[in-house]
Amino acid sequence: MMSCFYRWNNALIISIATVFLISATLCGAAVPPLELMAVSDAVRVFEDGYGFTNNQSQVQEINVFGLRSETISAQCVVRAGRDLPKLTATLTPLKKAGSNAQIPVENLTWRFVTDILVLTNTPRMWVSDLTRPAPARFPDCLSEDRQCAVTNGALKAIYLTLRIPADAEPGEYRGSLKASSDGAAATLPITLNVYPLTMPEQRHLLVVEWMSTRHFKKFHGVESEQSDRYWQILRAYAKNMVEHRHNTFKIGLSLIKTTVDEKGNYNLDFSEFDRYAQVFWETGLMDAMETGFVARHVPGGWSSPEIKIYDFFTVYNKADGKAQKVPGEAFLAKFLPLFVNHLREKKWLDKTLFHICDEPANHNITHWRKASEFVHRHAPELRRIDAIETPHCLDRLEVWVPKLDHLSTWQGAFEEAQRRGNELWFYTVGIYQGGALMNKTVDVPLIDTRLMHWLNYRYQLKGYLHWGFNAWTDDPWEAPGLHRGDGWHVYPKQDGLLDSLCWEQMRDGLQDYECLWLLEDKIRQIAASLSPQVAKMIEPARRGQEIASRVVRSYTDFSRDPQILYAARRQAIEETLAMDAAPRIILQTFPPEHSVMARNCAIDVHGWVEPGTQLKINGGKTAVPVADDGSFFARAHPSRTTGIVEFEAENAKGERKTFTRSFRLQTSP
Repeated sequence: MMSCFYRWNNALIISIATVFLISATLCGAAVPPLELMAVSDAVRVFEDGYGFTNNQSQVQEINVFGLRSETISAQCVVRAGRDLPKLTATLTPLKKAGSNAQIPVENLTWRFVTDILVLTNTPRMWVSDLTRPAPARFPDCLSEDRQCAVTNGALKAIYLTLRIPADAEPGEYRGSLKASSDGAAATLPITLNVYPLTMPEQRHLLVVEWMSTRHFKKFHGVESEQSDRYWQILRAYAKNMVEHRHNTFKIGLSLIKTTVDEKGNYNLDFSEFDRYAQVFWETGLMDAMETGFVARHVPGGWSSPEIKIYDFFTVYNKADGKAQKVPGEAFLAKFLPLFVNHLREKKWLDKTLFHICDEPANHNITHWRKASEFVHRHAPELRRIDAIETPHCLDRLEVWVPKLDHLSTWQGAFEEAQRRGNELWFYTVGIYQGGALMNKTVDVPLIDTRLMHWLNYRYQLKGYLHWGFNAWTDDPWEAPGLHRGDGWHVYPKQDGLLDSLCWEQMRDGLQDYECLWLLEDKIRQIAASLSPQVAKMIEPARRGQEIASRVVRSYTDFSRDPQILYAARRQAIEETLAMDAAPRIILQTFPPEHSVMARNCAIDVHGWVEPGTQLKINGGKTAVPVADDGSFFARAHPSRTTGIVEFEAENAKGERKTFTRSFRLQTSP
């Protein structure tokens, strides 16, 4: 049976836990024409008020925190007490008290949240994992309109994006947002706490969204792939991706033109391939490139028992320019070595991930292995990657990307592949995913998108793949189709893209990942200064994984409460800062914090502390012995009632640290 760790029931999922609205009518007072209140950025607010909770108090301030060079999200809601035909908003700079420091309005953005129509809910989902029954309109798109109309009694969410400068002074900044329409107005204070840490520019998790240029004509008015406008739009896509911390892009081999001479020698024209790739490399923030896809399921698509290399590829005769078809294996045997040489010359080889065939499964894995082995035989330098629905890829794959439901179900098999040195990612496809797992369709809790990267850190996965960056229907707002918004993270506009709630939350989750990584990196730096024997027993990622387990205990056991996520994020930041304060200490336990353990059993305690420091456990009078190199080993019993172990470290100067570790005690045999 699935654990119910912090899983909200349906009513709580769809409600806004951090928002409390005073119902003026209950008090006999006149309804104000415009009410403005803060809500979590990690929830969807429905315009018709579905699931919106009326309580006896009201959150009257946006209160957020972050790091220098980080982009922070926030959200507030307008409730109309009468028709508001021209609702708009304005922001003030965020100013630090007692200082000239401020975050200018140019770094602050507000956008109205608009919705899309979903006629039926995502299949295979538990009812408790859906935010509301369909048909309904689900908030997702972030509009750039500076004005909108809100009818009497309706809600309108306003989404805020706060970009903290790299040189921002640490401390508390204050400002406000004002919403107004035709003489009605309300103001909401904003408080931002900037910590003295910097969000790394380098990304430590590989993330890819498969994008396509096939909609460039319909939505962006691009008439030709050779036009300046084509490249303008492509650059806008690349810019948007890196702004949301995506660092891997997909590129097709069809951009490479192959000619053959009378002797059968191939010449590859990489000009279009290189130009396309360069758009993404020039952002300075792309770390990897996906390409390939040289085999397919035949016949009948995914259910086919056979996977084979494409029957033919197109080659142009050098003499007359006529196209001719070349059998797939014959083509690749010549093409792949030339392709590898080009990648090496461009210094892209180590950054390239090569797909064989999308989604092999147990019923065709033998054929997939043959295709993968063929590619490896002719291009052993290429690292192979595929989204897979099987744990039986053996040594034919370097980067394994199982679908989340398979990763959860066959966890042991995939972790064994991880131990053998294979890189492990995961991917999601909303409507084809079983189980009560995180998902991305618009009718599941918004926070799921953010939680995926807590899961990445919790299990030390190295990447995330999603199939749809802009796989729009003809009308993504009114007819989003089968995938219910999962086919895209952005919406089209004439000159580029509109962001979505899902897209913003995905970036926020990637930043959460980096907060955990910063703690890991700090521990790694300290461990590197210790003796090899002590350093060997330190696991730098262990503490971050323990904090992540506050939010994600397992693939099926996770919290959708934004406050729990925010608290864990703050803990990671503050523990990173505390690592440099005396007395310095790295403490590890077996089992890790938050594990389930039997009553009356002891935990193993070990780690390093600055020599000369006394370490006491659970208020004991006797200090734990500390070796000359700072290493210590002990055992401790969690409280029988709370499951908590208390630690106190104090050095000769009287500098002291106190902290706890918490465990879940079995309540029955």
